[in-house]
Amino acid sequence: MRTRKFTWSALVLTLSMFAVLLAGCGGNTSGSGQKAPDDKQILRSALIPNKIDIRRLDPARITDLYSFTAAVLIYPGLVTLDSNLNVVPWAAESMPTVTDNGTTYTFKIRSGLKWSDGTAIDANTFAYSLNRSLDPCTTAGGASYLYSIKGAAAFNSGTCPTKQADAKNPVSATTLIGKSIVASDPQTLVITLEKPYAFFLGEMTTAVALAQPKQLVEQYGMKDWQEHLADNGGFGGNLFNVKVWDHKGKLNLVRNEGFWGTKPSLKEIDFKIYADADTAYNDYKNGQVDRSTPPSAQYVAAKARPDFHEIPYLATAYIQPNWKKAPFDDVNARQAFAISINKDSIANQVLKGSMIPTNHIVPEGELGYYKDLKGPDGTTSLKGDAAKAKELITAYAQAKCGGDVTKCTPVDYYTSDTPDNVAMTQAILAQWQAAMPGYPIKVHNIAFNDLLDKVYSGDAPQLVGIAWIVDYPDPQDWLSLQFLPGSSSNTGNVNDAAANDLMNKGDIEQDQATRMQLTNQAEQELVNQVAWIPLYQQKGPWVVSNHVVNFAQSSAGYPTLDTWTKIYITQ
Repeated sequence: MRTRKFTWSALVLTLSMFAVLLAGCGGNTSGSGQKAPDDKQILRSALIPNKIDIRRLDPARITDLYSFTAAVLIYPGLVTLDSNLNVVPWAAESMPTVTDNGTTYTFKIRSGLKWSDGTAIDANTFAYSLNRSLDPCTTAGGASYLYSIKGAAAFNSGTCPTKQADAKNPVSATTLIGKSIVASDPQTLVITLEKPYAFFLGEMTTAVALAQPKQLVEQYGMKDWQEHLADNGGFGGNLFNVKVWDHKGKLNLVRNEGFWGTKPSLKEIDFKIYADADTAYNDYKNGQVDRSTPPSAQYVAAKARPDFHEIPYLATAYIQPNWKKAPFDDVNARQAFAISINKDSIANQVLKGSMIPTNHIVPEGELGYYKDLKGPDGTTSLKGDAAKAKELITAYAQAKCGGDVTKCTPVDYYTSDTPDNVAMTQAILAQWQAAMPGYPIKVHNIAFNDLLDKVYSGDAPQLVGIAWIVDYPDPQDWLSLQFLPGSSSNTGNVNDAAANDLMNKGDIEQDQATRMQLTNQAEQELVNQVAWIPLYQQKGPWVVSNHVVNFAQSSAGYPTLDTWTKIYITQ
């Protein structure tokens, strides 16, 4: 997401240094026959969020990859990521002017931009949208992406007025508009930062920075405005408009004929939304969709297909301990649970080699990847250390449970309920039970959307299994955003003074080499203290019919806007 959390069974890793090569060879670039007529330019694509609906299409409140995949096609951002994950202008006519030692960004908005209902999209639109994403009444899960903006953290951490609790469109009495977010004229937006953060433009490619239709929010209210996107022929302001969203597995987008730039060849994208990858893959093989993802159980067989494609994703699957809840308020318990796991066995035996085991938070290929990082046991082993784990949990039990592990605080472990996750969860549970015999652990496999609700409830479970995929290529997306106190993505309540100091210094360090040293040190500290239990980096496999030309997913897990403009269907 874009607080881009996603379910374990959908994705895998990225090698940014190979991005240009992969963008060229990872997609289907040759189709059979001539380009089909316009009325046949319809792509049927599987979307697999572990439920037959995406969570929402309100950019301010998107906290998952699947919702973002659709939203980025509907709502324009000032800037976006290209297929190589470079930040490029979009609704802005050029990259911003940066002044005041890197703390003031001035964006010039393209003239003549409009929503499909004719309402202007201008500097006031983006000022409203950024402010709305930070308004505490909006309860945006990804608000911390905008904390670089001066006053944003304090504004967002405030409380929504009690009298607004039952309002149709609750808003705070305070605002950043006219302060650090200024529309000096309809085409000029000036944003002032707290400090010269090098990653700010990356943050501006996330969901919370997309334009939001004030006219719909005010007319229909916070909860209901998304239900009117398909009214009157469909609504949007980017490449596509919403044609159908039935919450029963169908999300159809139709080309926005009023789009200001290069219009896509595709007339329509019909997303078919699935609760599991097995059903989606079977539908692909039966010709019901044009693109899908093979499940792990069929990964080896799928690789032999001529329609198989794969690139590495910048994505990490991990287990998140909640530092505010026993037993994970104690480092011995966190380390015991971490080093009980044989990651190599999970990735290669349970998941059939479709994943790459890792001890890293920052994935390989990402800026700031630390090749010399060691696991919490002080080694580079991926096989775990059951004997050491038993020592650690015994020490914890002596200190906190009267010496009896069976009397320690029971652990409830939540993760999604896809077939891959269920199999992996049972394997991990068996490893925990073998290394820490008698420790009371209960597993809960639930729907991914329900898992996200628990994660962002403000009272996250003791232990959560989930995954994160890159928002923008910078180590801050993996470190400060996840683990600094006050970040809305720090759902595990991690708070490590040494790591905090290193992350804060690294976020404003202007010398790249020094900055990478600081982020490497911060990651090692977080791994030692078990901020996450990284399990594996995810590969990015997909299958696509040969009549679909130029389809390619980026290492961020979705086709970028420049790719969508190039995709077409042949006869």
